[in-house]
Amino acid sequence: MNLPSSFSLISVIALTLCCNQPGNTVSLLEAPSDIKAEVRVDVQASSAVLTWKDNCTSEKGYYVFLDKDTAPLATLPENSNSYTFSNLNSGQNYRLGVQAFGDNNAFSQLVWTRIETPQICIEDPEKPTEPEPEPEPDPNPIDAVTFNWTEVSVAGLPSTVKVYETTDKLNGRALHAWYAIADPKEVNVRVLYPGNGGKATVDKQASEAGNCLVLINGGIFGTAPIGFAILDGVQTPWRFIADDNWAVDKQYWGPDNKLHTVSRGLFGVDRDGKPGVFWSFTPSHGTVKVYEKPIPSVAGEAVQKEADDTFPCPPASWEPYNAITCGPVLLQNGRCPITNKKTSKGYWETNYEMWADDIFGVDQLADRTAVGYTADHKVILFICDGRIDASKGATTLEMAQIMKGLGCEGAMNLDGGGSTGMWAAGQHLNDLTGGNRAVMTTIGFFSK
Repeated sequence: MNLPSSFSLISVIALTLCCNQPGNTVSLLEAPSDIKAEVRVDVQASSAVLTWKDNCTSEKGYYVFLDKDTAPLATLPENSNSYTFSNLNSGQNYRLGVQAFGDNNAFSQLVWTRIETPQICIEDPEKPTEPEPEPEPDPNPIDAVTFNWTEVSVAGLPSTVKVYETTDKLNGRALHAWYAIADPKEVNVRVLYPGNGGKATVDKQASEAGNCLVLINGGIFGTAPIGFAILDGVQTPWRFIADDNWAVDKQYWGPDNKLHTVSRGLFGVDRDGKPGVFWSFTPSHGTVKVYEKPIPSVAGEAVQKEADDTFPCPPASWEPYNAITCGPVLLQNGRCPITNKKTSKGYWETNYEMWADDIFGVDQLADRTAVGYTADHKVILFICDGRIDASKGATTLEMAQIMKGLGCEGAMNLDGGGSTGMWAAGQHLNDLTGGNRAVMTTIGFFSK
């Protein structure tokens, strides 16, 4: 227990009683006044310092009393004005008294004050101290990949938004990558969605938004977003694939031809702009719960039950206000949840959302898009070109290493390939080989 090292003043109730020490019949001396008590706490016991104003000119000394004792606890010399009561029990009320005495049975009135000592928890010295629990070992430690980044001058961007570029090699391969970084306290982080199953390019969505600063493509989609998005607290209306009856925000067909229950990777900011990376689950449309662990769905294994208040862990208290689902999650609390290992049946053992191999597979190079946040809660939007001579792209595991190298605590992979794009203040930054694909959702920085 941490105890205060200084005195704490206890409310004083001064009780001036018109009574003398037993056996005395008169009070001839002036009584002490301004009686106060301060309690001091050490490791094992309490003490109290009683102080008073000495009003007598002819006293021979002072008696001090503790509680209901009729005999004085101590006798003090004349002109005394304080006494320390030691070894008081914790968590008890006490009365402390003082009285002046003189010649010929002369006494002052006996003056009291009350104190209460705090409760002290004393550990048994014989009881061994339990060691602090060791943190769980990282099941998949990864090395950060860092590059030499050059700031890109983009006319029209405020100083609160920075854009950087690199052409350093990635594991010996050509790479061209960009990232934008901003503090959600200085910009809004928002999600865009054309609505009604519509699609539009990153450039078109950014231009039509009006106050957009930087925008990148968002979640993976088919005839509907695979998962969902949340725009200013409202979940997008897509839940079912057209002409089918399975909910894309909580179910997905695995490579084993089973309809698996899945939790979706989610990146977003809450109403206050605090970013987070979680796994999400929607018990019913519009009701989103987020978890720090995924439903451990693995292809080739039994279908897992739906997430609830205890499974796969208790839900987090963080609530998404602008958020997007995709995957896989690259970093969560600074750790990488994906591996390049396969099960005995030949399926990826951490592909919990059943992403196609060309998205999840650690041997698949592609244009990549990712979003993440740093330890100081700045948001990073990342893209890299792929499948061209100037930039071969990256695997999902390399993406986790790159985002870790940028200082991310949490990060999530977004749609890639022909969907990858970054727009900054009217400029499209990356390669447009293959066109500028229309996408369903986007995420970016906006003027407050």
